[in-house]
Amino acid sequence: MRVLRHFLHLVAVVPEVIDGAPKQFVVVGNEIQLTCRYNTSPPASEVQWLKDGIVISRNASMENASRGNITHFNESLVQLTVHSSTPQDAGNFTCLVINSVDNSSDTTEIVIQGLLNFFTSLFYYFSSLLRKTPNY
Repeated sequence: MRVLRHFLHLVAVVPEVIDGAPKQFVVVGNEIQLTCRYNTSPPASEVQWLKDGIVISRNASMENASRGNITHFNESLVQLTVHSSTPQDAGNFTCLVINSVDNSSDTTEIVIQGLLNFFTSLFYYFSSLLRKTPNY
């Protein structure tokens, strides 16, 4: 089973997210693991995960624990795990960090692919690499 890891970073006086891959591809059935890192001053009062704009977790608790869970939560990191991904898990996942000064967020798009689509994508990727390789 492949585990997708995506790291988001937050640093500064008010929360400010840095970096983060804008799009991640996941094979249907695999686990999705998203990590949001932050360092805020004053400390974060709440950290939320949203999917397509709807809150799915607040701090260490999930709205629907049957789909996933918060595997790690502390003053500088929250990690969301979605078990056995389905096509319905595709969408925009946002980490929103809130403190008494401001809030900040970062979003990544999760694209769920069937095994056939995944292997087809790999085939075309490696075929394109082979076309670029000089023959000796």
